[in-house]
Amino acid sequence: MTTPERADLWAPDLRALDELERENKGCHACPLRAGCLQVVVSDGNPAADLLIIGEGPGGDEDRTGRPFVGRAGQLLDRILAGVGLERHDTYITNIVKCRPPANRAPTPPEIQTCTELWLDRQLALLRPKVIVTMGNTPTRHLLGTAQGITRLRGQWHPYRLPSGAMAALMPMFHPAYLLRNDTRVKGGPKSLTWADIQEVAGVLRGERPFPVPATPPEGQSPLF
Repeated sequence: MTTPERADLWAPDLRALDELERENKGCHACPLRAGCLQVVVSDGNPAADLLIIGEGPGGDEDRTGRPFVGRAGQLLDRILAGVGLERHDTYITNIVKCRPPANRAPTPPEIQTCTELWLDRQLALLRPKVIVTMGNTPTRHLLGTAQGITRLRGQWHPYRLPSGAMAALMPMFHPAYLLRNDTRVKGGPKSLTWADIQEVAGVLRGERPFPVPATPPEGQSPLF
């Protein structure tokens, strides 16, 4: 990572992110750590305009120490490549940083522990313009909702970062779900994901207007 030459409230704090990652890798705050090989913090470019948040590491991620490198990660790379994006154009992390047993969904206490200790602090240091949440777990957590990904995907939501900056949040199907539902029929999961990633790429490139206000309305909760 390269540290910015001057302090900028609207730029990511790369030095602090480095320190946070080193601290995160030593975490033993919840029982998940005892059942995995290592803590999987992030991949990609912390200065990227696009932040991708998944659920948690799987077996391949646990072995390599990088998020989204198994079959689902390879599909994510192809989805990004379809709109001219690469991993270096993104910063990728997960709700929980340790692999849950048998790749099950993380429990509410595990999510609470990991997000309070690590994800919240990452978000305080990052400055993405667009956040993509992959699947139910990150979408429900960041939006503070019980609604599922099928209902929420493809819609823009305002998300206020701890810095006060506004990001546009787009829920999308998790690539693992696409692998389990491998159909290219129009209106199917892959077709909808293609439409979603094109919308994301258009906003990132300025080809489409930024879909949320620069500041939240007075009195509005930062999440909805």
